[in-house]
Amino acid sequence: MSTARVIAWNTGVQIIGKIVSTTLGVIIIGMMTRYLGQDGFGIYSAASAYFQVFAIMLDLGLNIMLVQMLGEKQGDRDYEKRAVSATFTLRVVTAAILIGSAPFLGLIFYKNPLHQIVLFAIMGSFFFTALNQIVIGVQQRFLKMHIVAISEVAGRLVLLFGLLIARNMGWGLTRIVIFVSLGGFVNFAINTLVAKRYASFSWNWDVKFWRVLLRRSWPIGLSIIFNLLYFKSDTLILSWVRPYSEVGIYGAAYRVLEILVSLPFMYTGVVLPLLANSWATKNFHRFNLLLKHSYVAMAMLVAPMVAGSLVLGRQVMIMIAGSDFALSGDILKILIFAVAIIYFGTVSSHVIVALDAQLKMMPVYIATSVVTVVGYILFIPQYGMWAAAWLTVFSEACVALGATLISLKIAKTSLLWSPIFKSILAAVAMGLLIQPIKNLWLPIPILAGAVIYPILILATGALSKETLKELLAFRRGTPTADVT
Repeated sequence: MSTARVIAWNTGVQIIGKIVSTTLGVIIIGMMTRYLGQDGFGIYSAASAYFQVFAIMLDLGLNIMLVQMLGEKQGDRDYEKRAVSATFTLRVVTAAILIGSAPFLGLIFYKNPLHQIVLFAIMGSFFFTALNQIVIGVQQRFLKMHIVAISEVAGRLVLLFGLLIARNMGWGLTRIVIFVSLGGFVNFAINTLVAKRYASFSWNWDVKFWRVLLRRSWPIGLSIIFNLLYFKSDTLILSWVRPYSEVGIYGAAYRVLEILVSLPFMYTGVVLPLLANSWATKNFHRFNLLLKHSYVAMAMLVAPMVAGSLVLGRQVMIMIAGSDFALSGDILKILIFAVAIIYFGTVSSHVIVALDAQLKMMPVYIATSVVTVVGYILFIPQYGMWAAAWLTVFSEACVALGATLISLKIAKTSLLWSPIFKSILAAVAMGLLIQPIKNLWLPIPILAGAVIYPILILATGALSKETLKELLAFRRGTPTADVT
């Protein structure tokens, strides 16, 4: 099967799964915001942000590096078995230490008794998510991302049923958060049970391999630590200096951001082993094709999200979270620019890994983190969630720009500007066309946009006939020489 066809299949399945998962995620957010209110959802958002700091520290770049190393040694079954089992063992040990200690340290920072209990209740969710990252890396290597989609949907369903039970029984925040952890376990369990058919997750205390893995991954891990300084410090600082209600309003919009940005990580996870293999084998033509069309794909996916959010942001958040969270819609109109930037930046950051150029990104991460955190400290106490939102856009723009420039320079290539601009033009036109009907029943402008945008994409030529034929071909073969 052609490279484009394999990527299209995996991405297509993920998109379908992501549509279902996102729908469930939106329903879950709506139920939680309406049931918990601004204060309760604010505590939940603050606890999640706190644990995400530990989760990011725990990452160490292991899952990304594992995908790259498996791509480089593609077909070597003994190496794959050793790499997966050793990496998984290392993650279990480090997760038990870091995630296990997090709620006890949280007792120092948070004095609200309910907040303290929630920290212990939500711990399981982040522990199993940390283990699941390694399993997903294996699924990426073997192009089995449909399993990832299925397991994610199953985890969301568990949480949804848990919320229904909690609402009917009159249970509070603590028991709801326990269902969050249970959903994370189900997601991890399904992924692992399937992945065990073609990978080994047995206990493997392989210190020698760990040294090799960490020697290659530490620049990514250090970069991730700097990333967390600007990516999660906003909600943490907000929870320390502003009311829980404001944290809840910001958290609702930010939760939508987190749902939207999961798609590019799934796409690039599939592409990363192919990029790493192409670069390692000096197949630069294949590498450049994958790189260029990945940027175009991100533009086509995110452009209508931005246009639609700017027109319908407030209506969307009222529909999702309820009228008490209408102000979240205005925050979403700001954060949607961060979403767009993350889509492009995710491709660039994975290319940086494929090119083994992580150290070149270090100055960018350090400078961005320092400036952004200083901004958080100076402006969030006075301007609250508005400062947090705009500084999030600023930080993501700095990192994405730096990663993209470095990637293109090392690869000695450039962007396909024409389809990117045409995608943006199609999205702007879509936004203008749905503007007059934005106050109708929300599904009407959404469905109108969903019909208008693909038509405009084809009409402007953003998606060429050659690329479309390649992606939809049902025959086996090799990628075309050029699909631009």
